[in-house]
Amino acid sequence: MTHHIACAGQKTVGEERRGGMEDRSKTSNSEAVKNETLSDRDKSMLRYLLLTQDRPWEPNATEVLQYRAELGACCNASSHLVLTKRNTPLGSNMKCDGENSTIPVEADLLALLPETSPFLDFRYKNCAVVGNGGILRNSCCGKEIDQADLVIRFNLPSMNFPEDVGTKTSLVTINPSILMERFQWLENRRKPFADVLRSYGDPLFLISGFSFSSGKELSYRTLYTMEDFGLRPQAFFLNPHYLGNLSNYWRKKGFQPSRLSSGFFFVNVALEFCQHITLYGFWPFPLDLDGYFVPYHYYDNTFPKAGVHQMHTEFSHYLSMHIQNVLRLRLGNCQ
Repeated sequence: MTHHIACAGQKTVGEERRGGMEDRSKTSNSEAVKNETLSDRDKSMLRYLLLTQDRPWEPNATEVLQYRAELGACCNASSHLVLTKRNTPLGSNMKCDGENSTIPVEADLLALLPETSPFLDFRYKNCAVVGNGGILRNSCCGKEIDQADLVIRFNLPSMNFPEDVGTKTSLVTINPSILMERFQWLENRRKPFADVLRSYGDPLFLISGFSFSSGKELSYRTLYTMEDFGLRPQAFFLNPHYLGNLSNYWRKKGFQPSRLSSGFFFVNVALEFCQHITLYGFWPFPLDLDGYFVPYHYYDNTFPKAGVHQMHTEFSHYLSMHIQNVLRLRLGNCQ
């Protein structure tokens, strides 16, 4: 069922956010900023965000170019974001980024790879990186998101909230978790999976399947399913070598989680590809900037799972980049 709200003539953010939620009790802005999960530094930056969300924003070209140069030197998303015949030679061993193991590159894998990367000379002016956070619900950000030249989404999110999240998708990731939970490992009926993929239009699908050696079989099955339903030209495997290099880049900067999230990976990808980056739906806290409780995802009321990602620390880095005018962190209502 499609989600509908009237974004023209919008009610106040607080009034809209109360609709459809089990717990919409409000605290003050100061209480929201006092959230115990925040460091003093983050609290200070959030106070800054409260005051500056509606001000005009322009990227700092010098800072953006610095990140682009560093990320290009260490990681090079243009050439190495996805597996290709050029960067994954036959007979080599592909190192998994999620565990200390390798996957031999054999002819069956090589036959599934493009000759070169689809991201060579991949440059855009305005990019929207759309997380799945509940902060997007009733945000009326859809129209603004759809104006971006490149729109990145994660893990096959629901598109039934067009007023809030838009309809445009350029890149969308497919993680093993979603294949297991929603599509039963693609072992039974596969048409529901193909129908979901078609709901995104004509994007590139980026399959995350080689971070662990156990993911090889499911990765192949995913690509074969897409081929059977005429979606093969749009599918690519994420390169664990790129993911590992990006993790090492951030470790050298002092950020050492067990594993970076897909969102954090692709914010860094956008830093290589885009001049002007806006993040939507990135919010790891239970309260929004108006003091209202928000769900973990915009499309359901589930609670976050205990996991290996450090979302709060990642968000702290987004805040820092926002303060530096490297990217814009969009929170609250877009109208």
